[in-house]
Amino acid sequence: MTRLSRYPRYAGVMIFLFLTFNIAMSQSGPGSFLPEANEIAGWRPAGDAEIFRSESLERVAGTETSLILEYGFDYAAERQYYNYGFRVIRVQVYTMDNTFGSYGLFLRHSRKEKVFSQFGNSCYEKQGEFGFWKQYYFIRMTSDVSNDTVSEGYRQIASFIDSKIKSRGLFPGIMNLSDQGSTNVRIFRGPLALSEIYYFSPLDIFFIREGIAFDRGDTTKILLRYADNNEAVRRYSESAGMLGSMSKFTDFLMDGLYVFTMKDREGKKLFFKVKENDLEISICK
Repeated sequence: MTRLSRYPRYAGVMIFLFLTFNIAMSQSGPGSFLPEANEIAGWRPAGDAEIFRSESLERVAGTETSLILEYGFDYAAERQYYNYGFRVIRVQVYTMDNTFGSYGLFLRHSRKEKVFSQFGNSCYEKQGEFGFWKQYYFIRMTSDVSNDTVSEGYRQIASFIDSKIKSRGLFPGIMNLSDQGSTNVRIFRGPLALSEIYYFSPLDIFFIREGIAFDRGDTTKILLRYADNNEAVRRYSESAGMLGSMSKFTDFLMDGLYVFTMKDREGKKLFFKVKENDLEISICK
């Protein structure tokens, strides 16, 4: 048998494995959380559930792909549902590596929205969108239409998925660094999410393991957590050298043991200090 004659066999094997993976995931993975025909009154699935891994995530996540991967992505499922009024709801189930990822995505999408506890650990609803998180899963539903019918459809589907996920999961431990007076809380694991809070550099100059940001009045606090105090001090020293050499920052001043300050072009003052295993950054407006 020639090399060329073997290619169709290999292609057939790859297609078989791909189809087997999608069927298995739809039956036991996040696809199994999605309602089938006649399981949601008034709503029917429009086709089969699609399963997405890292290499195909862009098809469902678009421009948010890199940021979702940064949070620790495993795989996702998507399915659309319609009713007899031709209203369509698009349902996405993101399976993350742990609750840091699922809750991190939830916080990002629910930012500045009223959060309530009807489904999962917490949920939100805004124009054209409904979402909640539970255990390792972030569930996001969207529609081009906003009315009572679609809103009720969100809740019917959310109730179904919620009932399929048995464990709630724990809130990420880094949340203990915020307090009751904190607002606009966000958690992150890389420079992309950090740049949405404050843009330092396109590079991961802080070598972020995990971080949290929140507002207290006119100040935004960013806490970067490291393995131990030695690593926190090392990252502090490295970032002081890099940030101090950037033209976008001025008035650089070493202001004590493991403390430095500077200003940005908008006149905001930034304070950096090491606190135990954390590098704490305060940005004053």
